[in-house]
Amino acid sequence: MTRYLWLVAGLLLGQVTPVASVGLLGSEMARLNVREALIVASEAVDYAPVWSPKGDFLAANVEGRWSKVDLSRIRLEPGRWHDQPIGVMSSKSSVSDVSEKEVKAWSRRGRPSQRVRAKNGTVVELRAEGLGTSLTVTRKGGLPERLWTSGLETCHSLVLSPGEQFVAFIAELNGVVVERL
Repeated sequence: MTRYLWLVAGLLLGQVTPVASVGLLGSEMARLNVREALIVASEAVDYAPVWSPKGDFLAANVEGRWSKVDLSRIRLEPGRWHDQPIGVMSSKSSVSDVSEKEVKAWSRRGRPSQRVRAKNGTVVELRAEGLGTSLTVTRKGGLPERLWTSGLETCHSLVLSPGEQFVAFIAELNGVVVERL
């Protein structure tokens, strides 16, 4: 209870910036019992996805136009990706335009890469394997665990969410995918 009171006091005094919890995206992924969700379905994603500072939006650039997905209003439907279940965004009302200026402000947080490290020591990597890609997670003090291999699809531009519960990346033949850690 004491921790909760300190958090509330910090919020009221403006000393704590809330970061979106897993919210509806996490709930939707849990409902479908999936670790991955296709958030932006397009083969024409031009730049790495960008998380908003609180992690409540994810921006993507498709054919030169930036859009943001409101992850607190997202709905997912069951789908398949490389022979495994995945959530696929079905709520078009959670998508809206976002200015390049706002995306630039959001992207000050970090640059996309093939490897990210969370504050808790967890390392997430996209590794080239033949003509495809694998996603490997190594928990602090643990051994690397390969979660999936994409077959003939290149995946890149890995970015960690502000709350560090998710990573987003581009799957070139499908669009922007979010992986729950």
